[in-house]
Amino acid sequence: MRKGILLTIVSVLVIYVTPIFSTYAQQKSDLIIVSNDMIVLSEKQKLAYTVFIDRLKEYPSFDTISNKNILPSWVYTKTNDENLNRLREKYDLNKVAGKGNEIERLINLMEWVHKMLHRNEAEYGVPKEKDAFSIIEFVQEKGNYINCKMKSLVLNEVLLSLGYSSRRIIFKPIAPEGDVHSIVSVYSTTLQKWICLDPTFNTYFVDESGEILGFLEIREIYKTGIVPNFKSIIIPMDDPLRLWGIPFDLYDNWYAVYMAKNSFQVLCPVKSEFGYESSEDAKYVLLSPKAFNINEGDNKPNWVFIKDMNYFFEKPF
Repeated sequence: MRKGILLTIVSVLVIYVTPIFSTYAQQKSDLIIVSNDMIVLSEKQKLAYTVFIDRLKEYPSFDTISNKNILPSWVYTKTNDENLNRLREKYDLNKVAGKGNEIERLINLMEWVHKMLHRNEAEYGVPKEKDAFSIIEFVQEKGNYINCKMKSLVLNEVLLSLGYSSRRIIFKPIAPEGDVHSIVSVYSTTLQKWICLDPTFNTYFVDESGEILGFLEIREIYKTGIVPNFKSIIIPMDDPLRLWGIPFDLYDNWYAVYMAKNSFQVLCPVKSEFGYESSEDAKYVLLSPKAFNINEGDNKPNWVFIKDMNYFFEKPF
């Protein structure tokens, strides 16, 4: 492991509040940022982490050239949709977002979705219809536990209803059968870039100045062997989490390694609109590193496989 990776074994994990982490951080006294030098892993955990980082180093970059004429156009259906308007009004989402700046509003909406949909002790299930109304009802009225995909679908439609260009994106490991993680990527007009919000764990990655990061930035930091800073995960844990069969006693440690595994490539639906992923005909785009030999095509007829990061993360119109 490189000298710059500060993953030495100590008896406790130290966490601190950093007052310089953005205006939002200054106004949230309970906001705790986990710094990369505060993640303390056991030898087995470090071994798994090293494997995931080595995969990123082996395939370090994406392409920047493609024939966009033969690629599908990204679609973001926002406030002109009747269902999205109804969603905004039913849950008074403008009030939920608050009157702060853009980043504050986005984080408030993520936190609201997390609290609305989080269940520790419940029966797992997946609603038949995959839209915000159906998913919220599935959790609130039936008391079911749902996965990261369902939570991200809700946050995505919540953001669309308020006029943001957002989409559900899936962080994917190198292995086709590997566990994936679904979050939401929203375009920040303030920052002029795509940023990532994770409603499942109520967290996001940030740089040293507190600016929220997007997928490409997160991957670049991991590629150096360093864990990107992120908002601490405050979720009760009854049993140890596991990754590759290795137990983790702290959510933050587990998440740091889990996201290193999942930052290899990224998948996204072509259309971001109400209920789009309820259809079996929904189409997806997978962005993989330019030197990586994609081997999922035979089983994914609705997927488009690309290497061009500029197309995948182009500015929404």
